[in-house]
Amino acid sequence: MLDEFRALGGTANNIRLGQGEFGRGLFPADPAKPVTIHVPENLLIGVKDVVFADGKLRVGPNAKVSDRERAWLDRYQEDYGWGGGGGDEVRQTVEMAAALPADLRHLLITKYHLAPWFQDVSEALVRNRFFNARTITYLDQSVLIPVLELTNHGPGDGFDVSKGVALRGTFPGEIYAQYAEFDSFDFFRSWGFATPRPLAFSMALTGSIQSTRLQIEQSFPGMTSSPRDWIPRIEKTAGAITLPFLMIGNKKFPRLSKGIFYRLMRDAGYSGFEEAFDLAQHTNRLHFLDLIAAADGIDLPMARTVRTMAQFQLRAMSYCFGVREI
Repeated sequence: MLDEFRALGGTANNIRLGQGEFGRGLFPADPAKPVTIHVPENLLIGVKDVVFADGKLRVGPNAKVSDRERAWLDRYQEDYGWGGGGGDEVRQTVEMAAALPADLRHLLITKYHLAPWFQDVSEALVRNRFFNARTITYLDQSVLIPVLELTNHGPGDGFDVSKGVALRGTFPGEIYAQYAEFDSFDFFRSWGFATPRPLAFSMALTGSIQSTRLQIEQSFPGMTSSPRDWIPRIEKTAGAITLPFLMIGNKKFPRLSKGIFYRLMRDAGYSGFEEAFDLAQHTNRLHFLDLIAAADGIDLPMARTVRTMAQFQLRAMSYCFGVREI
């Protein structure tokens, strides 16, 4: 499989498939040597160009690939991707979500906007979640990334998407890739697992600054390169102000969250805005404390994951004190 991958332009140096803390994953064959994985553009297939036939994931008839590339991609999905355990892994997570009590599922769908995980189990839902977990945005389209999609999230660098998709580095144990610069809640919303994160963003909320309506949305950048990327672009309309996202905790820069909000409000010409930030933080704390209480006493794997995610989010939120002038 890897020999043909290399023959088609891919790079797979010093890797092997194994079982780790999070199930299937990639490991260095020799931990002392560097790892290089590169998926070339000719093997990046858009989700719009794949089909399901007899339960198998296949490259669709309109995809612009050679016969040899098509054969390898189909075989990869059958042996390692959808048919090689990937589909079953996602189905298991969806089934664990569906096993929760109906009232908790309803709460997660309505209040926390987690319908993509907590709807009734269906083949369409499993396929949707598979694509969400196994794709990356490349040249403005969602593409499958064979081989690299076997890496689990963990400490380290993200994928290099400058020409094809690549991951490089030296790994003492399992090969990890940082999927995104999300907080714990949005990691759960995107991939269905709980992971500690050093920062937290607000849930979607509506408040006010004096007589002006304040709308905080939940559309923050997936990857950031500097603290400047945590500054949202403010939108002002008659009687309202909208922020696409708002950071409310940062372990590395605990004074930065308020500093950003204060600077944005001052530059927009507002005063008396300090309480609005405190209320946003307070409301977020209540949301996640309520979620822990709702899942309390339910001894099911997904309930434990939900509680753990909420605890991680609250911990990240706690790193917010003082004000850093920016």
